[in-house]
Amino acid sequence: MTSPASDTATGVALDEFVYQWVRDRIIDGTMPPGSRIRERELAEQLQVSRVPIREAFPRLESEGYIKSNHRRGVVVAPMELEEIVELFEVRRSLEVLAARLAAEYCAGGGSGEALMATLEEAEAVIARGDGDEIAEATAAIHDGIVTLSNNSLLQTLMVPVRARTQRLFHIVTERDERHLHHEHHDLCTAIVAGEVERAAALALAHVEHSRYETMPIVKRKLEAE
Repeated sequence: MTSPASDTATGVALDEFVYQWVRDRIIDGTMPPGSRIRERELAEQLQVSRVPIREAFPRLESEGYIKSNHRRGVVVAPMELEEIVELFEVRRSLEVLAARLAAEYCAGGGSGEALMATLEEAEAVIARGDGDEIAEATAAIHDGIVTLSNNSLLQTLMVPVRARTQRLFHIVTERDERHLHHEHHDLCTAIVAGEVERAAALALAHVEHSRYETMPIVKRKLEAE
């Protein structure tokens, strides 16, 4: 574990350190849904006071990672089936908008070099076949498209969507990631080429394909719990 001392030395505030540490363990499943997060135990484990923990918790809750419960205290937020259905409904609108704006930005002369570099990194990760690494690489492509949209309000709106989507990617690692990556390649290529309508159509098709593959896996896993 990275110590808080080393993180503050490199410019990461303690509340940011706590946020990242808890978030990463919720995403990778080390802290499973429904598990309690006790301030005292977390403070001892991370060797920090409770102040940065209390500062990090509201951000974690606003992004959907944790939930405050007056009886149980703070717990890792579950990912319910209804919430995942709603997530895809929101993604269907916001990710299509992000692709459209990113393509418009490139059509106007903006550089898509960073997005294509992220795509190439994802290809290398998929070749290695590590499920959790693939989930991170996939999330990075979606982040790159949102960044390239050059729309600060959309980027802010996507923060809680990204958090929930990233958790979902780690749950459904048995999807056909190679086929989905081919869709990422076509989408990113259309964006960088400034093909606005094609990029929007590909983004919508990608979200729908992802939903089609993801929902049966999610239902099966929830029923098994």
